[in-house]
Amino acid sequence: MTANERHVRHSSETALAIFTLVGTALHFGLETWYHFVWGQPLQALLVDYICVALMVLGGVMSLRIRPGSAAGLLAAGWAFALGFGWRSVFGRLAVRESGETASNGEASFVLPIIAVSLGIVCLTLVWALWLAYRQAKIGRVDPA
Repeated sequence: MTANERHVRHSSETALAIFTLVGTALHFGLETWYHFVWGQPLQALLVDYICVALMVLGGVMSLRIRPGSAAGLLAAGWAFALGFGWRSVFGRLAVRESGETASNGEASFVLPIIAVSLGIVCLTLVWALWLAYRQAKIGRVDPA
């Protein structure tokens, strides 16, 4: 296997990087808006901003290191988003099941939006992990 063959990236990685950056800009804007409208603890906002930083790092690196791949960085950002999104959705479901209302007055339409977003994150994570696996498999050199 030549050096060029090891650096061949899948054509969909560019689309994933662009989708990541667009999604990150949307997430940053909406999360900041949510913070000002309904309020949330600062540590919750910081977790979102850490996710934004990971996503920007993965997206920008993927677009800059061509023909190399940053699929692993993209997967790391999406995995982080899945982790805190999971907690966010199921924390809200637990509050709803107990019959309580959100202490910050959050509107009821927020939960379905976050749940659908979590589904999108799951699908995108599978895409990113597939690209990272593919890249790792291509980069492996068999000892012969």
